[in-house]
Amino acid sequence: MKLAFLLLALANLALFAWQQDIFGGLSDAGREPERVNRQVEPERIRVLTQPEVQALRAKAKEMPRETPPPAPPPPNAGAAGASIAVADLAGMTCVEVGDFTIENAGRARQRLDALGLGDRLTVRSVDAPGWFMVYVPPFKTRAEADRRAEDLRRAGVKELLVIGDNSPMRYGIALGSFKDQELAIKYASDLERRGIKGVRVADKSSNVQVTRFQLRSVDAALAESLRTLQKEFNAARFQTCAA
Repeated sequence: MKLAFLLLALANLALFAWQQDIFGGLSDAGREPERVNRQVEPERIRVLTQPEVQALRAKAKEMPRETPPPAPPPPNAGAAGASIAVADLAGMTCVEVGDFTIENAGRARQRLDALGLGDRLTVRSVDAPGWFMVYVPPFKTRAEADRRAEDLRRAGVKELLVIGDNSPMRYGIALGSFKDQELAIKYASDLERRGIKGVRVADKSSNVQVTRFQLRSVDAALAESLRTLQKEFNAARFQTCAA
């Protein structure tokens, strides 16, 4: 009992001593007056006047700014002859579509003329190497070749041309030319299955005069028409215009 009383008295005495700051005061480092006193050169902190603010803003405007990274080149910035995907046609300055052989160039021209492009359309011919011709061998006379050509049209062959006098294959009938020999053979086989006899494929590639159409200021409407054109003519490819 005496021990408990003694401990309680000591505790009260310690509490009294703490309240009287006998053990030293607690740090006020976290309180606002002490924070101000501990600042480095607190006398230099002051509120700027309006003229001083304006002077700082003017100085900031005069400082050189970081140069932004260069913008990516526009679609038309590619080298002439660069291939273009169908989805990227809209917005092009000049697009060239080809290559159309003599068998299908006329029909392609009709499709483009129907769009009313006026001087936005330019036609040029190019002598292109590496084509394999699908053909019917020459007849003795032009009349015979014309009659056979008419039979082929009635059978559903849309692309054909009776070869003229200035060719070694005079009075033959050209049914199509292909850059890929396997495609040429496949087309000839398809004609055979449709009952069209006597179709041949050239053993060697040769130079063929092809037609390319240049179209300028391609907007969204024209781009959509060109997509349709490519579906009709599987060989149609798009590229940037040559100089």
